[in-house]
Amino acid sequence: MTVFPPSGERVFRLVEIDPLSTDVRRVVLDTADGTPFFYREGQFVSIRLPDGVQRSYSPASACRADGRIELHIRLLSGGHFSTWLEGGDRTGSLVTLGGPYGECVWQTSGSAHAPVFMLGTGTGIAPLKALLEHALSIDGQQPITLYWGGRQADDLYLRAHFDALARQHARFRFVPVLAEPAETWQGQRGFVQDAIAAECPSLAQATVYACGSPLMVASARALLVDEHELAPSRFLADAFVPATAPTVSASGRPALTVHAHRNDEAHPLAVTAGGPLMPALAQAGLLAGVCGGQGACGTCRVRVSSPWRERLVPPTRKETRLLHALDSLPGHRLACQIAMTADLDGLQFDCD
Repeated sequence: MTVFPPSGERVFRLVEIDPLSTDVRRVVLDTADGTPFFYREGQFVSIRLPDGVQRSYSPASACRADGRIELHIRLLSGGHFSTWLEGGDRTGSLVTLGGPYGECVWQTSGSAHAPVFMLGTGTGIAPLKALLEHALSIDGQQPITLYWGGRQADDLYLRAHFDALARQHARFRFVPVLAEPAETWQGQRGFVQDAIAAECPSLAQATVYACGSPLMVASARALLVDEHELAPSRFLADAFVPATAPTVSASGRPALTVHAHRNDEAHPLAVTAGGPLMPALAQAGLLAGVCGGQGACGTCRVRVSSPWRERLVPPTRKETRLLHALDSLPGHRLACQIAMTADLDGLQFDCD
């Protein structure tokens, strides 16, 4: 699998803001300097507003030669980005974009006829739409089925678009799934992971892409891998979670002290025992932690020297792969993957 490292931050201009539904907006960004911006479909970017607040979104269309990016943003009551976006005409506003990040991208290995399944909920449809458009634009024979779930019919704001794609491409099938449909609903009911499980007793040859709520992604992974023979390496997902977990848990777990060094200045911080190192560093503004601890962006990289390095649990294959793609040096680790155990009290490291 090829992992693409993060690029530097760039300035983008909001050029279009259109409603897709009552609570979802289509936002189109263009590079301020007019040069192209490249990403792999399925990856995500971080958007920093003028006040410094940062959020992550996945492009909702295949990568374009002109560098424009389409995002689907759900309006949340009291949400910072939502409040800013709806606070006036934001067309022409400048924002800073970082990335691309993530490795939930189109897989070319495996049988040319092996089925592909996509599971989406809510605006998690955005990266799946980009993946689908890419897949249908290239030569291929793999059958693709998209399951998109919502509570009610109005939640499936691109249903007509996918219905049209299914009519145009014989190898593509669209299955809308509603959890709380009206009595007149003729389609599938329940949850997307249950819909695919009911139709496909064996997924031994399949690839699954899942995007949406962390609960759906976790449930789908457990169900399809444990009970339907899906290979763990063929389940691809990037579930975004907030990167603002408290440094001391409500359960009363003790706090450990770590010493983060940046620009020759030491920053002593309290970190919850048993939790990851990353949240405390993000709260202190010492790193970004764009993906919220999923090990997908590389923005929480730190450098740990001996003897502390030898006390860390060895990196997983996913962490090793991303560090290699970032051309990391010996001692580099992802702070989101460092579990704070009692023997790491006093840990010292450098923030790159």
